Amino acid sequence: MGWGEVREIRFEYNEEIKEIDEQMIRLISTRRSLTKGKRFFPTNELIAEWAKAFEMEELEIRLILHHLQPQIMRHVPNELGELKNVMPIMKKTVVDSCEYMLTHAMQHENVSIVHVEIKLLDEEKRSEVHLKPNLTLEVISDQPYFVQRHGSRGGGHHTEMEFAISPPLPETLEHIEFSLVPSAVFMEHPIKELILDKQVDFE
Repeated sequence: MGWGEVREIRFEYNEEIKEIDEQMIRLISTRRSLTKGKRFFPTNELIAEWAKAFEMEELEIRLILHHLQPQIMRHVPNELGELKNVMPIMKKTVVDSCEYMLTHAMQHENVSIVHVEIKLLDEEKRSEVHLKPNLTLEVISDQPYFVQRHGSRGGGHHTEMEFAISPPLPETLEHIEFSLVPSAVFMEHPIKELILDKQVDFE
């Protein structure tokens, strides 16, 4: 078979799974009609209760419910456009011994790039902790915004993240709020570490 030919990929499926899928789709449709485009999300306590009852990770439940929220069908432009200015934000909060800071936004012609810094404040844990932020930025405003991860760097007890926002943020943030919400690769499989600690000789 050549590369240009279409190959049918077969999946396992049966009536029992089909019935479950139909029930889920029906419930999602009903949920959307009841929420009428508004964001509905349960409390942390309720998510923890469901995780225990259904033997699931809290992050998995959060991701499922996040995908049920109304989605803005728009994409961040590929081209950032000309850099217009740098807008300071300087919003800071501390949660569970970590300091979260929105430092600034690079105001481009087509998008805004918002910078987030996260660092662990507990000095005793700094040598043994690697921060892994499974988070995305939520922009709360009457104006709908599309947000996607633009990049990240760092390691250990300090990390930085960038988020591309479209359309660009206004020059005043008086009526805009920001939140970091759980987000990660859905049902991500843990990566196994292969430790290379043996002597290697080149002859």
